[in-house]
Amino acid sequence: MLLKKLQLTNFRNYSSLDIEFDSRPTILVGGNGAGKSNLLEAIYLLSTTKSLRVEIENELIKENQEFAKIEGFVANSSETELLIIINKPTDEVKFKKRLIVNGISRRTVDFIGHLPAIIFYPQDINMVTGSPSLRRWHIDLSLAQIDPAYKRSLTLYEQFLTARNRVLKSIKEGKSKTPELDFWTRGLVDNGKIITDKRQAFFDFIEQQPKVLGDFRFVYHPSALSSEKLQETNGREVAAAATLIGPHRDDFVLITFEKNLAHFGSRGEQRMGTLAFKLAQLEYMAHILGKRPVLLLDDIFSELDENHRNLIGEIALKQQTIISTIEMSEIPSNLLDKARILQVEDGKITQSGN
Repeated sequence: MLLKKLQLTNFRNYSSLDIEFDSRPTILVGGNGAGKSNLLEAIYLLSTTKSLRVEIENELIKENQEFAKIEGFVANSSETELLIIINKPTDEVKFKKRLIVNGISRRTVDFIGHLPAIIFYPQDINMVTGSPSLRRWHIDLSLAQIDPAYKRSLTLYEQFLTARNRVLKSIKEGKSKTPELDFWTRGLVDNGKIITDKRQAFFDFIEQQPKVLGDFRFVYHPSALSSEKLQETNGREVAAAATLIGPHRDDFVLITFEKNLAHFGSRGEQRMGTLAFKLAQLEYMAHILGKRPVLLLDDIFSELDENHRNLIGEIALKQQTIISTIEMSEIPSNLLDKARILQVEDGKITQSGN
């Protein structure tokens, strides 16, 4: 898996960018606000169609511009051209976002998976202490890239869940009867089982992996779903007008030395646990795909000791890896000797060193 070229138009602080990559690790060096993280964000957008840094996608469009284009060329068994256009709708051009693969418009579910990638941002530490929905989102973003059945079931589950909750609300208001739930319940249970089984397979796999960064464990707490359990909770569900059990209530916790990092972990432990989880996702994706995804690391070295920097340096050499940093002195020599160095300043990139 190799991202060969990235082209940006009106994306964040980039008016225009055309940059080529090769199999060497790429290190982006520049000050705060130079555009390093924006470049990583653009690549991950091509992987998942999602940005982890904004809630409103118009914020990705450069100031005073009407649209942004993110285009990538991926070398796999053949070359694939990926294009995302984000637009501020007008009377003439009404769409908000368009996803295109090799010149053909695609749905999100069909776009994801052409450029598998894992990204680490410093703010991902919020995954440890944040809501269960945030942790589920991090799981879904990786599994959806590698498993079409998971993608389909996740999409269908959300549709069945929305419809079932609508019927529950209608029952509560006296406008519908309980048997009207049956169809939606069957769809929910069928797709929920697929989601739970595949999440469980992921956690089973990473439990067996070497603990490279420390004694971190990731404990899955599925919200068991069945027709029988839904029958038991029916009265409470009607009162709440919401489905109270199922994969949309799943969670997992990060544990080190038998303590829950969300409650008892230091900031350093939470950061390292988050990184360990991201690398576990990377290994699982590589296991399923039979090839290694792209690894994107934003400001990864600033809070690591020398030993952990060297470990990350070794991991970075296993696949195409793109890393941002402010200080070149933070880069371990085992990585620096084999990397391509790019200077980033005010939305412009120049090559330096090798």
